[in-house]
Amino acid sequence: MPTARPPLSLLLALLALPLTAGCGDGGEGTQPPRSRKDGHLTFTVLALDCGITGVTGSHADAPPQGQFCAARLRVENRDPNYHTYESARQRLAGVSGSRARPDSFAMAVRRQSDTVKLGGHTLMEVELWYDVPKDADITGLRVSGDNDPSGFMSTKPVGRAPGGVLIPVTPGTRGPGATST
Repeated sequence: MPTARPPLSLLLALLALPLTAGCGDGGEGTQPPRSRKDGHLTFTVLALDCGITGVTGSHADAPPQGQFCAARLRVENRDPNYHTYESARQRLAGVSGSRARPDSFAMAVRRQSDTVKLGGHTLMEVELWYDVPKDADITGLRVSGDNDPSGFMSTKPVGRAPGGVLIPVTPGTRGPGATST
């Protein structure tokens, strides 16, 4: 007596199951997305840590005035043209004034560039270091992209949020593939 074969679609679905397992956000859709686009650049927060009591690099170390917060950020240029990323434009939400911007000394200690010209279809990961008050209530990272023309032979700037785009994230957050700073 011949044995019944399962339909081909069932076999393909079973083969694909291991490839898709674990592709969700782990919170069944409850986590806010950690990626946003502004200008030509797409930003993904990989990690955000606060309460750091010092910064150390190859040539210096220092304590913060309050506490250090360090963010690991993936920046992607999905456009075929060069576009410039500026670390000083990335602000920590929940902090006001100059302390919302990356701390220039901590960034120098960690040897992080002020600006990077990203080639077409290129991505990079950067560290952002902030010196914020100890009682700061961090609610996310406000990212800001480039202001280049929208395309070849255009003089009109690409669409960009004037104050940047908020990525809601709280300290202690780790995204997929994140490493500690």
